[in-house]
Amino acid sequence: MTQRIEDRISLSTGINAYYRCWLADKPLGLVIGVHGFAEHSSRYNDFGNYLSSNGYSLCMQDLRGHGLTASPKDLGYVDNFDLFLNDLEEFIELMLKRTGFNSAFLLGHSMGGLIVLHYLGRIGKGIRAAVTSGAAAIVNVSAGSWFMLSLLNALSPRYRLNLPINPEFLTHDKKVVEEYVSDPLVFKKPTARILYELVRASRNVWKYIDNISVPIMMMHGGEDRVVPPRATQEVFSRLRVSDKAMKIYDGMYHEILNELNRNVVYEDVLNWLRAHT
Repeated sequence: MTQRIEDRISLSTGINAYYRCWLADKPLGLVIGVHGFAEHSSRYNDFGNYLSSNGYSLCMQDLRGHGLTASPKDLGYVDNFDLFLNDLEEFIELMLKRTGFNSAFLLGHSMGGLIVLHYLGRIGKGIRAAVTSGAAAIVNVSAGSWFMLSLLNALSPRYRLNLPINPEFLTHDKKVVEEYVSDPLVFKKPTARILYELVRASRNVWKYIDNISVPIMMMHGGEDRVVPPRATQEVFSRLRVSDKAMKIYDGMYHEILNELNRNVVYEDVLNWLRAHT
């Protein structure tokens, strides 16, 4: 039986984070999930139910500037990428206390995968092993676009731009795409600041890859047109930790956890968790 919890938690970093947990009956471990750019934790309901019914509790906060954590004016805005890391450190600590575990698995998708890589390379506290899905360690931006974005960030950080993601390229599951497009909690007009911070963080992460010391499995869709698969391949080749695995799923788009044959991915994650419990 899964017990699903939705609640708010005040973090000393200054946000009142909205979070969800899918709690296993007799949990073998705790997974802390970090969602991607523009989305929120509710989109992981199927995955949370799967993990919890297989003995692993999943807890995820809506990141600052995202979902139900953000006020309407702050939806799609963040002052600084490092705040994601500070929030995550405290959230992990609070969820470990709540569940009674002394360490957790960390799982991040897309920008969440980038947050995970930064966290592991720079903080690392409370984590026994990690999983990334489509980690945004490379964000392709032309020199001209980067110049314009830097200018906007300096002059008008809250200026809103169109979402630079084509929803059709997220997954082959048309129902998921339709839900994404009509979901009011998925922001479609991010601010210049959050886009600037995302690109900057993707360029800075390479300084910290060498420091990652926990077992890690990196996954990516082979047909990902949002984040190139080489983002995962290049990080993976740089990792010094000996206990590492990489899975590139042929034919899958960016959201491998939402793909038509997502069960294959779910099982790979579960097997990794079991092997490191």
